[in-house]
Amino acid sequence: MSIGLSPDEVDENAVSDDEFAAAMGMDVTEPSTSNAVVTEQEVPSRETIWAVIQQQAEQIDMLEQRVADLETATEKASTARTDLAANAHEANENAKTAREISKAATAKVSQLEAEIEDDSESSNTAGLPGDIDPATSPLDLYANCSPYQVKQRLVDEKNKKNSWRAVTAARRWDEFATRRKNGSGIFWTRADLKEAITAIDGEKPHGTTITRVWDALVDLGGLDVTVKERRMSQQQEKIKIMAMDMDTVEGLNEMRYHEFDLLENGAVTGGVTPVVTGRDGGEV
Repeated sequence: MSIGLSPDEVDENAVSDDEFAAAMGMDVTEPSTSNAVVTEQEVPSRETIWAVIQQQAEQIDMLEQRVADLETATEKASTARTDLAANAHEANENAKTAREISKAATAKVSQLEAEIEDDSESSNTAGLPGDIDPATSPLDLYANCSPYQVKQRLVDEKNKKNSWRAVTAARRWDEFATRRKNGSGIFWTRADLKEAITAIDGEKPHGTTITRVWDALVDLGGLDVTVKERRMSQQQEKIKIMAMDMDTVEGLNEMRYHEFDLLENGAVTGGVTPVVTGRDGGEV
């Protein structure tokens, strides 16, 4: 009862909400803090915000450049891998080609050795009359035998048409080779040999044919020929020439073995091979 009490006494005896709720068996809901006053933060200045924006823009530019650099590096790496694979394949192919060339060269050397041995297997000249000189090289032998038998052996039997061309050109040195001014010998250039082959075949030869006939002439000539370089004039570059001394080239037309049938049936009659070594080739 608050009758007769002063306002202060009424307030002192008043029941609080918590006590009333406890007396009534009620749950008291905690006061919500969602509407609590948030301390206001200081807003950054315009200059500060602009500085931050510029810094972020610079970072973005740096990142974009980095991405571009990485893309370029990746592309270069990819190209390098492709080139490396291509180079490896090319190197493999070159190695195969080199092996084939080596095999072919070895076979060619063996063939030439066998042919030289076949044409020069003996230095015995006992079957020749005393006034018949022995040949100084396979070229000298072929040039002094019957042209028909030489062609039959080299072309029909051995399929060596370039060797036959070489022998035939050597026989016709007086028509196509170049004479030395002092009369000590002659020499062949590729141009001279081209003219000779044209006359023999009736048509201009391919460059490969000229090279093969040149090589055949060197192989058959042995020590009778000397290959060097010579400058034809001060205005021209050096060119290769194949020289022979006059005694040797004049001996190519002596027809020493026509009557001996030395090449008949692809073999030397009577076991006599009139080929010896020892004479030096012509000097340039």
